[in-house]
Amino acid sequence: MPELIIRRVLSNNAVLAAENCSEAGERILVGNGIGFSKKPGDYVEHSGGSREYVELSEQHRALLEGLSSIDGATFHVISASIDVASDVLGKLHPSVYLILAEHLSFAVQRVGRGETIRNSLVVEIKAVVPEEFSAAELVVNYLNTHLDSIVLPIDEAAFIALHLHAARTGGTVKQPLAVANAIGQVTAKAHRLLRTPAEAGNDALSMELALAYRRLQRKQLRHNVLLASVEKLLPHEYAVAAELLTDLSGEPQLPLSARGEAAFLAVFLHGWTQENVNKEKG
Repeated sequence: MPELIIRRVLSNNAVLAAENCSEAGERILVGNGIGFSKKPGDYVEHSGGSREYVELSEQHRALLEGLSSIDGATFHVISASIDVASDVLGKLHPSVYLILAEHLSFAVQRVGRGETIRNSLVVEIKAVVPEEFSAAELVVNYLNTHLDSIVLPIDEAAFIALHLHAARTGGTVKQPLAVANAIGQVTAKAHRLLRTPAEAGNDALSMELALAYRRLQRKQLRHNVLLASVEKLLPHEYAVAAELLTDLSGEPQLPLSARGEAAFLAVFLHGWTQENVNKEKG
């Protein structure tokens, strides 16, 4: 790689660099400590560590121009929060330092104006991308700790988690969001069929459904030696479980290979329903 000159420090681990002082050939370069104690005009130091880069597209350039309006201190905190996520999750696509930074700057501005950030799929997104959600919670905590008078809600962590998943997998936010929506719809159906309160125990139920969805998609379905007993002893829960799994599978009826999964889910629903009934009574 030719000698690169830093045009802008994005964080301790990311810089905007080019071969000369012009915009031609600009790229986002990511590497451990690559931006630490650096300033525009410095050369990128050669290192034995692994580095990733992405050429600056017109979309990236537009995001960069938008970020130029943020005061330096706020931008530094936002960029550092992305470093936190990268430390937890490992390699992220270099463009995350622009795409997620732009999203976070907008969220910070909204909260600063007194607006409320809401996300109706917090529980479902947490279930679908749990690792990214945990990292997103750290990002929110970092921002709330280091920015004056800013308190981002847990709802924002759900939005951040989608961006982190995209940066981690090379996909888009649409795919996990679609799965979260599907989990939400199936969760609502479970409440209707089992006659449980709409908000009761959603964390556990959504996580169980998300795990079942993954097994269905990967065709890693479990056999259950107690299938016949579950069908006999828990007929209602089994029927509900079969309907929920059918919805998640996208098939017109439950595949025979998924009947064991339906038995496992039925047992879960049996215990889950009792827990929520006891909570309601207590």
